[in-house]
Formats: sequence, C-alpha cells, structure tokens
Amino acid sequence: MRHKLEILLAKTIASGLTGHRLTSCSKWAEERRMMGEPFPGPYSFKFFPWNRELHNSWSPYSVCMKSAQAGVTESAINRAFFTLDKLKRDVLYVLPTALAASDFSKSRFGAALELSPYLKQLFVDTNAVNIKRTGANTLYIRGARGRSNLKSVPVSELIIDELDECEPDKIKLAMERLSGQIHKHFWAISTPTIPEFGVHKWYLDSTQEKFCFACPSCGKQIELKWPESVVIVGDRAADPRCKESYYKCTECGAKLNQEDKPNFLKSGIWVPTVAANSDIRGFHINQLYSFTITPGELVSDYLGTFSSEVNAKEFHNSKLGLPYIGSGARITPDLIDQAVRDYSMGSARPRRAGERLITIGADQGKLGTVVVAEWLPVRNAGKDISASFDCKVLAVHRFGDEEIWDRLGELMIEWQALYAVIDADPELNLARAFCKKFDGHAAVTRYRGVKATKEISETERETGAPMLTVDRTFWLSTALGRFKTKRIIVPKDTPDYFREHVCNMVHTYKRIKEDKRDTEETAVAVYVSLGEDHAAHALTYAEIALHRAPSFGSHSLGKIF
Repeated sequence: MRHKLEILLAKTIASGLTGHRLTSCSKWAEERRMMGEPFPGPYSFKFFPWNRELHNSWSPYSVCMKSAQAGVTESAINRAFFTLDKLKRDVLYVLPTALAASDFSKSRFGAALELSPYLKQLFVDTNAVNIKRTGANTLYIRGARGRSNLKSVPVSELIIDELDECEPDKIKLAMERLSGQIHKHFWAISTPTIPEFGVHKWYLDSTQEKFCFACPSCGKQIELKWPESVVIVGDRAADPRCKESYYKCTECGAKLNQEDKPNFLKSGIWVPTVAANSDIRGFHINQLYSFTITPGELVSDYLGTFSSEVNAKEFHNSKLGLPYIGSGARITPDLIDQAVRDYSMGSARPRRAGERLITIGADQGKLGTVVVAEWLPVRNAGKDISASFDCKVLAVHRFGDEEIWDRLGELMIEWQALYAVIDADPELNLARAFCKKFDGHAAVTRYRGVKATKEISETERETGAPMLTVDRTFWLSTALGRFKTKRIIVPKDTPDYFREHVCNMVHTYKRIKEDKRDTEETAVAVYVSLGEDHAAHALTYAEIALHRAPSFGSHSLGKIF
C-alpha cells in the first residue's frame, strides 16, 4: 500500500513539474492532448507545422482564413482547453447553429476527453451539452443563431468556428461578451465564402500573414500558392495523367516532393505581407501545404471547375482557402446606371383610383425602407406574372421605426397602391395592424429556406393580416435579375443607398443538409449580404406584391376611409 502511495505521489509531483513548464499553448497541446486517426498519439505539429503559431498568437484579435482539412479547428480546441486549464479563464466557443454546437460538443469535445486522460480528469461536469466546467471555469459551446444563446456569458476568450456561416449581427453580440474583461482575446477561423465578407473582411484589415519556408534546392524563402507553385499535367478532371502533377519552387523551379514536406515545412514561419493594424493578426493557409492531399488530387479538382460554378466555388473556398464570386453574381453600379431614366421621384401620381398597377414593398428596421413600383405590361409574355410586366421604380424612401407606419399608409393613398408586402420583423404586431387597416391590400411576409421555388404560401387570411411565406433566393433573383435583363427602370434621383443596398447582395452557393437525416450535403443557391440590404429586400417585396395585387383597375383605396 505504501509503495502505491509513493508511486502516486511521484506521478503527482511529475505532473505538477510538467504543468509548470507548459507556458505556451503549443507546448501544452503536445503534452496534454492525445489524438486519434489519421495521426494517432500525442498531438504533434509534424503534419501541421503552420498551426504552432496559431496556438501561440495572443493578439487581441486573431483570424485564420483556411482551406478545409488544415487542422486549424484542433488549434481552436486546444486554445480553449489551454485557456481553461492554464490561464483559468472562461471561454465561449461559437459555431453557426445550435445543431452544429451540439454535434461539436458530442463528437470533437467528447473525443478529446475520451482520448486524453489529463483532459478527462480536468473537467468536473460534462453532462450538459452546451456547458462544460473545470471547477472554477466554464467552457460555453453555443450556436450563433439565437440571441439568447450569446447573452449573459462574460468570457475572456471568444472563439468563432466557421465565421462565414454565422450571422454577422450575432458575431457582434458575441463580441460584447468580452466587454469589461481585463484579459480578452477574439479568435476566429473559417473557410472563406465571398470577397469582403466574414473572415476575408477581417483578413483584409490584418497583417495578412503567409506561411513561408526555405526551398530545399535554392534556400530562398517561398510560399505554396496557386497556380504559380503547381506544374499541371492533364486536361480534364478524370485524366489519369493528373497524378504526374507536382509542386515547384517559384524561385528556382525545382520540384518539391510531396513526401518531403515534413522536412522542408517544419522550419516554416509566418510572414506578414502588409503593414496593417497590429491588433489583428491574420493567417491564410491552403491545401497545397497538406500532407494528405496530393498535387494530382488538387489538379483534378481544379480541372473540374470548368464544368460547374459550384465546383469553382468549392475549389477556391475549400481547396485554396480563398473567397470566390462567380461572374454575374451581383448587381454592379453600371447595371443600375443603365436602368436610370429621365424622370424623378416627384413625378405625377395617379389621377384616379386604380388607373395604374402600383405596389409597395417595405423592409422594417431602425431605418425602414420603402420601394414604390409601377408595373408596365409586356405583350406576349406568357402566363408568368413577373415576365408579363416590366418594373418602373417610382419612389424610394427611408423612415424611422416609429414614423414608418404613418408614412407607409400615406404612401398607399398617395400612390393608390393596389397591394403592399411588408417584412414581418421586428415589429410583427404593428405590421399586422397595418395589414388589417388596408384589408385585402396588404400582407406580412417571411422568407423561408432554400427550396428555389416561386410558390407563395399564405396563412392567417381570416385575421385580415395574411402571412406570406416565400423562398428567399428565388424572389431576390427575380427582383434583382431585372437589372441584368433590363426589365427595370429607376428615377434619376434614386437615392445612393438604394444603389448600395442592391449591389451588396451576392448570389453564391453553400452546402447544407436539407434534412437532419441526410448524411451528404447538397449545394444550394443563396444570397449573402456584404452590408446593408434593406432597399434590395423592399424591391423584392414589391415584386411579391405584384403577384398578390387585386384585379387591375377594380379597387380604389380612397374608399377605405
């Protein structure tokens, strides 16, 4: 018995001495973390040398714009554990959705504890999915969708995983959790999506660091970048010659062997490329550095981009770790200029009720935005209503959140609008009250998921305030696509914010599981906003209102009062 106690005491002393020298996150990870496949055993930087500095960056803000399978998520997990264990501070780990947070908690976090004896004994409470306690400190694992998930959680370390998939306003809310802390760090990682959005937006304001290493042939410092570092062999995705592709030094042209990567990358360093805000360290890593992805596989994926816009986006985002936007994915200022005609927002109003087909779209907010549109019939357009009319924007207005309801009613009468569609949030009750006041001439609307259908579902008709549910991507494409097809005109005094909001909408693709039971993700079309977008949505609601308007010329709003 005495012998066992002596052994236990010796182990305790040894553990204490080991812990005392683990002053950096990278050293801590190598000593405390155990990993499973594909690299089982103690955590090592052998196959992910670029991640060492990511562990040890303690700038107020650090971001990593990454390719898939770069091992960066494990860096984020290790930082969370290190902060709890050594720094004795609370951590908030944020993922895009509650489901993603739950899956992360059960799989990544659970696996880390199961494989690492030290971590298993560190945590005293692991039963709750979203809260893990080490005793005095807490790890909060939350989804970014709900505001309540991110409130009342004061922490010193905030980690955002897959930043581009999180709602921007929720990120701001999460960052407030650092307020009032003496020691605070923001750390975000993400595969990028589109330019000047999410992680790429942060990266542009950062040190923009590249992982550089000495070429084993010429000794010059180089980086692996596409396409300069690649010798492409083959001419189609299925070409067996793709396997002959290889990496080369951009200085001397020497071949860089895939199997030698552990040797020439182990001494690599991060090099800032711009003189930027020193408070933000930005890192970028791509799959050319990967030990598990061969040059031939990368080339094959690249050759597959010529047949599919989805493949092109996937290659740039997930393989190169770069943002991507396809041609024609957004409305440009030039397209709006081409739509300008010689009339103003002060042009003549209808002379009598119902003589013109006019609708209104309204997007709520601190500055509610209203678009008034007239619909001009097109000959031989077929049965599709949107195709049967061209759009003439008559007026664009912005009103304060308290003013909008009175002014919206005045605009309905002033323009003798046949129908108005109003965003349901944030003031649903006020929107419903407006619809009841203009019974039969107004509806509230909400966007639904990504089904790419023009179907308009209607509920609550009997309350006098119908609720319309529509597909976001389809209707934004219908309304904004008019600028490309030249089926819309705007007044010469169109406000600048209208132009800005329309141009902020970007058509792109994302991969989702359409059903919780799905094992594979499906690429679906979506719109992402680069900034304020209220006018774009107001224009879209006016388009939806066209499909709900009463028979042309048969109603007079003047009779409502």
